[in-house]
Order: sequence, then C-alpha cells, then structure tokens
Amino acid sequence: MLFKSEYVDTSKGEKEFFALASDMTNVPAMLPEQAVNVKANADTLAFTVQGMGSITLSVSQRVPYSLVQLVPVGKVPFPFVFSIRIASTGDKCRVMFEIDAQLNALMSMMAKRPLQNLVDMMAEKAATL
Repeated sequence: MLFKSEYVDTSKGEKEFFALASDMTNVPAMLPEQAVNVKANADTLAFTVQGMGSITLSVSQRVPYSLVQLVPVGKVPFPFVFSIRIASTGDKCRVMFEIDAQLNALMSMMAKRPLQNLVDMMAEKAATL
C-alpha cells in the first residue's frame, strides 16, 4: 500500500534540499512531535513513536537531487520503503514523502491513518525548513 504526501514547495533549491535530506542528522527536524528518543548519523535514523514503538531506518539509495530512500533495520511489523522525492522548480524545489508498505488487511486497517499522517506532517515541516 502506498502512502504519499502532496508535493510541497520549499525555499531551497534541489541540491540544497538533497544535501539536507540525504544526511540523516538533518531529518529529525522533519519528524512529528510524537517522535522521541531520536538518534541519527549520516546514514541511519532511529526514533520512538509514542504509543507505537521504536524503529531504525537506514539509507538504501541516494539519487542525486531527486531521491533518498530508507529501509528499516532489524525486526519490523511489516516491510516498507520510505522515500523522500525531490523535484526541481527552477531555483527552488518541491518535495514529497512516500511510504510503500507491504500490509495485510489487518495491518492496513491499523496503520493506514498513522502512516498517512506521518508523510503529511513531514511534508508540512519540510516546507518550513
């Protein structure tokens, strides 16, 4: 199941935003308030979502100026890929957050709203960076 935010405009160019988004130490600024105990280095991001559990993500792919993909590390309730997509609009860029999750029917009912909210909140925060 695919969860996507809308593309949002940023005040940064595609190269600047890519540099920001491809270094996981910058991504906590885009996480919602419910993300606590955040730990990050250049390639990994770990955090706890209050009431839902902890997760560690690792960068699996960086496509200069257009895409940063992350995958979970360790045990997770379902496999997924988290993507940050960047599109140039001239001197600025637009960004979109996406989660492609392999969910069964039960997990889909439970996770649909939180996953959509996550990508939407991250897009809102990215627009203000």
